[in-house]
Amino acid sequence: MSDAAVGSTRGEGKRLPWWVVAAAAVGMVVLLVAPVAIVLLTRGSDDLPMDSIRTGRTPTDVAVQGSTVWVVSGRDNRVVSLDASDLKSRPSVRDAGSAPLRLAVGDGSVWTANAGDDTVTRLDPLLPGSGRRIPVGGDAVDIAISPEGAWVTNGLQGTVTRIDPVSNKVMGPPVRTGNFPAAIAVGGGYVWVVNAGDGTVARVDPRENVVVGKRLPVGRSPEDVAVGFDSVWVANHGDGTVTRLSARTGRRQGTPIKVGGAPAALAVTREGVLVLDSKRGDISEILPGNGAVRRLSRMPGFPSAIAVGAGGAWVVDARSGTVTRLSER
Repeated sequence: MSDAAVGSTRGEGKRLPWWVVAAAAVGMVVLLVAPVAIVLLTRGSDDLPMDSIRTGRTPTDVAVQGSTVWVVSGRDNRVVSLDASDLKSRPSVRDAGSAPLRLAVGDGSVWTANAGDDTVTRLDPLLPGSGRRIPVGGDAVDIAISPEGAWVTNGLQGTVTRIDPVSNKVMGPPVRTGNFPAAIAVGGGYVWVVNAGDGTVARVDPRENVVVGKRLPVGRSPEDVAVGFDSVWVANHGDGTVTRLSARTGRRQGTPIKVGGAPAALAVTREGVLVLDSKRGDISEILPGNGAVRRLSRMPGFPSAIAVGAGGAWVVDARSGTVTRLSER
């Protein structure tokens, strides 16, 4: 084993409490970090994973950039940043929008999708206007970053909105992708949008801002998407499977991979694809060569998101309000 560590509502007139949104979308995460190797969980004397840090009430997502770990805490309307090189240091806290649900990192900025007020917040102390809320005209559920901009899923509207990273303004009309687009990732030259309401994936050309071809059928109640090994991986929460699509053509590659439980989050590593089961807390790995599945560890509580980088795999537990770094035995 390598000594490296693991390597991603509301609508106008239809206001939903933020906790309803979180319950519907928890487990969906976008991973925009470089793949690294796989680790196993080490437990402490209190039977909890080591390096568990409290981050607030009901955290729902985590992302890593450099040596900084970012966690959104929906009930606190904030983003917490941790220094991975010194976890005993005091975390930094920044205000986000109302009920931030998901976040993404890219080019030095941290972006949050705020389910409570239909906005996106961009945090970057080096840029003018950092912390300003950007209205997106629909419920903000998930977010991903590409060179062409920030892409935000609008769940009840069935669309994706694109934000210009220079002007911080919405670019053009929303792109209609399907029924309740809930998760989004960038890779292979496309933006991949998971439509939880109809069990499909839409492939968006980021240069033309249009959906390419027909929507691609996957499993039941898909919740997350990640790109790696020339493939697009979709976690189907409703039937305990992961669907693999070609990152070039979108065509299905093989039969759905049975992982069991309720897969809710994915992470691509140098060796495979990690799958987080939000029901049982299992962390499994799919080997891309043969599609074999092996269980690596189990998390307590209600794990909802996973990200990799900064010397570890970082798992958010919405129940205990913590983020945990996983280490080798």
